[in-house]
Amino acid sequence: MLSDLTDAEQIQLIQLMEQREKERIIKQETRNEIYNIVERFKGRYVVLMGGSGSGKSYEIADRIIDRMEDEVKTRVLGVRAQRNQVTESQFPLLKSRAKLDHRKGFGTKESKGNEEVYNSNGAQTIFSGLDDVQKLKSIFDITSCWVEEADQVTDKDVNELDRRLRGYKDGAMQIYITFNPVSVLCYLKKRFFDDRVKEYKIKDEYGNIKTVRLNRTIALRGITPFEDFMYYKDFKISDEELNKTFLVWSDEKEEFVEEYFYNTLVIHSTYRDNKFIDADYYKVMQDLKNNDEEEYKIYGLGQWGIFGGTYFDKTNINKRIASAPKPIKIGYFEFDYVNEKIVDSSIKWVDDKNGYIKIFEEPKKGYPYVAGGDTAGEGSDSNTGFFTNNVTREDAASLIYKYDEDLYARQMYCLGKYYNNALIGIETKFSTHPVKELIRLGYYRQYVREERPDSMTGNVKKIYGFDTNSATRPTALGMLKTEIRENPDRFKDMDFLYEATTFVKNEQGRPEAAHGSHDDCIMARAINCYISHQQTSEVEILDSDDDDEDEDDKPRRRNKFY
Repeated sequence: MLSDLTDAEQIQLIQLMEQREKERIIKQETRNEIYNIVERFKGRYVVLMGGSGSGKSYEIADRIIDRMEDEVKTRVLGVRAQRNQVTESQFPLLKSRAKLDHRKGFGTKESKGNEEVYNSNGAQTIFSGLDDVQKLKSIFDITSCWVEEADQVTDKDVNELDRRLRGYKDGAMQIYITFNPVSVLCYLKKRFFDDRVKEYKIKDEYGNIKTVRLNRTIALRGITPFEDFMYYKDFKISDEELNKTFLVWSDEKEEFVEEYFYNTLVIHSTYRDNKFIDADYYKVMQDLKNNDEEEYKIYGLGQWGIFGGTYFDKTNINKRIASAPKPIKIGYFEFDYVNEKIVDSSIKWVDDKNGYIKIFEEPKKGYPYVAGGDTAGEGSDSNTGFFTNNVTREDAASLIYKYDEDLYARQMYCLGKYYNNALIGIETKFSTHPVKELIRLGYYRQYVREERPDSMTGNVKKIYGFDTNSATRPTALGMLKTEIRENPDRFKDMDFLYEATTFVKNEQGRPEAAHGSHDDCIMARAINCYISHQQTSEVEILDSDDDDEDEDDKPRRRNKFY
């Protein structure tokens, strides 16, 4: 109560309240509303992602300066991929924000390579490039870190910086991450966007230990819609919810520790959320939209992009990545294996979120299906299969299998049976084993690349499987390229779409996977295109007594096509 204070104490309290109100008004005048939650958030990771001109770097700079004013001996590390980039961006920005009229006690050291922003209370921000290994090794007692243009560093770099933040008692130990979504393949997408739901071992209020799957991310977005984030339309969340804690197991400490439940804040923003953008900048963005739609999506709308040249139509790929449907189900097939043969009647589907088969379309009665397969070989690490409806040409299922070829062949067998005895064509350049295994299992509905007379009997012999050579490879890829350009909505598998973003032409003009990437899915889907002519593209209406027939090599009774 004010009445309990002396006159001098009351005057001092009123002056303090007036000063705080003045500071609040100044912040409102110099900050964008979309970032209001940043000041209140106490969790570990603050991730600001979006287009150019969204004000995200200014917000983090102001947040760091706020903490240097309010927290004694806070020590922030500002990093970028290279040391000279720090000198050109982070240091000048923090220096300018520290010199605003209402800031007190700030100074700078500007020795090149050893720049620093400090406060008279002992707080400081120092800088380093991740290429300056020796300097990084000598930096200790960091309480928070700002990684600018985080898409230019690696996941390993972020993990190392995360490891260095520990033991700070006077404030939140946070990692601030700012970046433009230049590539859909960036590790940041997987780390902070795709893998938001994770398993944790926790203690409940009664002390019971259990493992649960939790989403500990608060994700906000501005004026421009972005993907399927959980977000708050009015950008409000109570302090009580923000500050709630729970006991969670720490592998590092090997004990249960108290943490904020929400450990990650993600904000997606664009220039449209920045009230300080002028008309000239809006015109720059409009010109970019008119001249390069793909670049505008990345730097204007802050959407995940495909940066650089690709063999396939990158605009269509990017659109499809944003709109591709999720699988109907994920799992694999189980079956009885008797006398080294699969018992068809025993084949059954098993749901498993970690399974290697994705189903996008349940088999339709009378519809023909085609499967292209690529075996693990040079530049590959997976055996793959892509099944399509040969009437609509849309993806029906995909198989990505990293284990033995005979086990891969058995799953292809089951998928083939599942999809009305689909036509299967598997690549044979690096291995003929899967094709031979299918034959051994009794699956003869395979692509025939050649028929030649046997030298001994004169009987015509079928040669099964797809031969990848200088004639078939470019033709198959060309067919796939046309399909992506003209019918992108037929493609549903995200692994395939991601591979397509890194499939490029080398210096000799040969299309291939970029260094460090793979083409397993690309080649399987290309083979699918190439062999589809050996399968009918007409829907067949069957008599009711046809359903149980073995149709591998038997003529089918047709009522009508339509």
